[in-house]
Amino acid sequence: MSAPITADVPTTEQLNSVVPNKLKWYRNKKLDQWICFWTVPFFYTLFGIIFVPLSWMMPPRSPNNELAQIVEFMQSQNLLIATTLLILSIGLAAVANACYAIQMRRMSVSPAFRIAFIMGSVAGCIVGCLFPMFCFGLGAFRPDYDPKILAMLYDFGYLSFIGSLGCFCIMWSMLGLAIILDKNRILPKWLGYYTVWQYMTELFAATVWIAKTGPFAWDGVMAFWFNMVLYVPWQIIIYYQIFLAIKNQPDSELRNADIASSGPATGATA
Repeated sequence: MSAPITADVPTTEQLNSVVPNKLKWYRNKKLDQWICFWTVPFFYTLFGIIFVPLSWMMPPRSPNNELAQIVEFMQSQNLLIATTLLILSIGLAAVANACYAIQMRRMSVSPAFRIAFIMGSVAGCIVGCLFPMFCFGLGAFRPDYDPKILAMLYDFGYLSFIGSLGCFCIMWSMLGLAIILDKNRILPKWLGYYTVWQYMTELFAATVWIAKTGPFAWDGVMAFWFNMVLYVPWQIIIYYQIFLAIKNQPDSELRNADIASSGPATGATA
């Protein structure tokens, strides 16, 4: 029987001494957070391409369009391409929301805020993103659908996409309240009030289930455009603040800090 062989595992400092300077970024203890963070602009750029120039689902078309206009839109082959791209990329939304969740974990609030935030993002993504794309993509999948069926899918798609903003209210309310109640000042308190103001405007989206014309229809000034005017700059501002929070986070708070500083260990026996 062979005798056990032990080997010293090199420490992080020993490994760092032999890593070329061009690979120093690899030793960044926040590398995992930065990877998550920089997927965000990529995802939202792709998201915008899918919904605007590729499929022209946004800005939203009128709920009062003629049946012939609805059929023409729903049978566009671009909808199939848009649906395929969204299905392939929608997982990046979870990565983007992880940037929030990591910083919420640092806050002096109950974990219930973070859990509710994550669950709210899951509900909002399914109802407000996947359902609409399935409806629009299904309409283009078979060109011989009855026009009335296409009209139903058209209504379902827009009502689900815009009328489900209430799902995101839970998500953003948990984030806003966590920022306001946090005593560690991970994110500025004014951002918490801005977040509360932003998600309160999303409640206007509930009116799209009642109004078919006017400012509260799904293409109306209050139900859609007012939300967008507040949401877009808020999204840019909050991600800049997340960037600062990651940058300023002490290494001692990182879960991988103890792994990086671990000493030598014995190898396995042979």
